[in-house]
Amino acid sequence: MLSQTKLRRDPHRKGKRIPTSNGFTVIELMLVLVVVGGIVALALPSYSTVLEKRQVTSAAQQLSAFLSAAQLEAVKRNEYIAVDLLWTDSDTWCLGMVVVDKINSTTNDPCDCTAAESAGDACKIDGQLRVLTDANLNYPDIMDAMQGDPAFVYDPVRGLLVDHTDAVTLELLSRTGKYALDVQFSATGRLRICSHNSSTKVPGYDEC
Repeated sequence: MLSQTKLRRDPHRKGKRIPTSNGFTVIELMLVLVVVGGIVALALPSYSTVLEKRQVTSAAQQLSAFLSAAQLEAVKRNEYIAVDLLWTDSDTWCLGMVVVDKINSTTNDPCDCTAAESAGDACKIDGQLRVLTDANLNYPDIMDAMQGDPAFVYDPVRGLLVDHTDAVTLELLSRTGKYALDVQFSATGRLRICSHNSSTKVPGYDEC
């Protein structure tokens, strides 16, 4: 900012004006820049930590919501709902849900969550594709692993799993590997989000 000079009247010297300065000096501007730079340097690590936590918590909530929706769909429709899981790597995976007949309710391949909506074996309900993929996540490329059965079926009466031996764990890892969460669901259909271990613990989530 350029310094502006104004003239004010000296009360002791009639008719004469003395200059006054209004603005910042170069030294003052440099001090302000140093202070601002210091604040930014301190804030960056904190922002990075918040972002990493957000990556795993957001993905865990999305996965949990999808599985809860499949469970609720079974009860609401009074039909068996199967969930298909496919895992290749951190950016090639999918979940899909579909209505199945009771006689086929324990199949290992209820639908193909990679199939297009027009395909006969696509994971659809009422003609609409019902899938969740890496591209759908708010923060992609953080699915670290899928452990357990490739498919499972929800009972229409209470939303429990038809096969009580089924259990799946979806493991999420932030992009720098600092934080990790697991989405687990048991034979009872109970969903749980928990920290993978003590070294990658996310505050607010108990260890699995």
